[in-house]
Amino acid sequence: MGSHYNKDIKLIEGVQQRATKRVQGIGHLRYDERLEYLELTSLDRRIKGGLIETYKILNEVYSIPRNTFSSLSWLD
Repeated sequence: MGSHYNKDIKLIEGVQQRATKRVQGIGHLRYDERLEYLELTSLDRRIKGGLIETYKILNEVYSIPRNTFSSLSWLD
């Protein structure tokens, strides 16, 4: 992935880190512990998960007809 993309991820991740520190009672925990407590995942993990799900849909791992996604009609 491009370096500007990685910078964006780090910036957004930094915002999430600061926001989770502000949650009363868990600011002392490590970032990964705060995410677990709040039942969140890191942005990087969410992006990877989205890419995996997209791959599965496009490669018909799920029984979802491609025409379900009208904005992806260029795939047909």
